[in-house]
Amino acid sequence: MNTTDTASPLAGVTVVVTRPVEQADTLAELVAARGARPLVVPLIELVDVATADEVATALAPLTDGCWVVVASAHAASRVRGVLATCPARVAAVGATTARALPRADLVAERQSAEGLVAVFPAATGGDARVVVVQAADGAPTLVDGIRALGWHTTRLDTHRSRPLTPSTAQQFAVLQADAVVFTSGTQAESWVNVFGDATPPVIVTIGPQTTRRTEAVGLKVTCTAADHSLPGVLDALERCFPR
Repeated sequence: MNTTDTASPLAGVTVVVTRPVEQADTLAELVAARGARPLVVPLIELVDVATADEVATALAPLTDGCWVVVASAHAASRVRGVLATCPARVAAVGATTARALPRADLVAERQSAEGLVAVFPAATGGDARVVVVQAADGAPTLVDGIRALGWHTTRLDTHRSRPLTPSTAQQFAVLQADAVVFTSGTQAESWVNVFGDATPPVIVTIGPQTTRRTEAVGLKVTCTAADHSLPGVLDALERCFPR
């Protein structure tokens, strides 16, 4: 049973959740548990760009000396079935992604692409192939970083983000809110397409990559989560509303 923390600095604060509809509930529940009011207004939707056959074909040649690197929970959902029989080792960009996989041999403790690259092993010869599974509009951080470690790295784009336009009522409510959370740069880009530079007083992002993309479109980030996870986002929000 969920409980509400009325002693939290977030008590009574309205927080806009801009994640895709299938991902929004988890963050909204965490927001509510800290005493805040979540306002769910998805600004993007996830659209698959690779078929199940294309995913299976991309992973079929991999051996037990290879790796599949998975960049998000949605990417995990697209390869989960194939990985059940794939002999390659599996790496996840964070704990949430790892939980969506049948197994994970390596999970970044610092939950970001940079964090996974920092702990990824260098290639030592043999069948040194890595397939990075991610969004088509995702940054090349994983591919570039793992390639620099000596691996023959290819990218498997399973999905992409498509911007959504909120209703007029949602747009009015959003601009009365106290804070907005971006867990990807595409959410920030979609925000600017709808609202320009008008924002709630506080903008919190899930990590430095999202911060860079948010500020690149002209929005000033108030706080970046130190732990690049949803609980880390809530901790960052609390730092923005001290008692």
